[in-house]
Amino acid sequence: MIISSHAKDEMLQADISEEEVEQCLAHGELEIKQIVKSETRYGKQLDLKFKTIMVIYTLRNREERVVTAYPIRRKKQW
Repeated sequence: MIISSHAKDEMLQADISEEEVEQCLAHGELEIKQIVKSETRYGKQLDLKFKTIMVIYTLRNREERVVTAYPIRRKKQW
């Protein structure tokens, strides 16, 4: 797994660890698949204990390259 500098910055700001990103890539649910500049990008979502995260990644030379990662705000349940 390769993490882009942009993704590292976003992860730092959002308090998302590399381990959480790895968990998301391994066990997350595929939510998004789109082509950006002739490259297919995927988005996986994973519910963790205290947050839900989304990881956007692409495959380059058979290796996952994380483009960005961010938390998804959960709706309050009444």
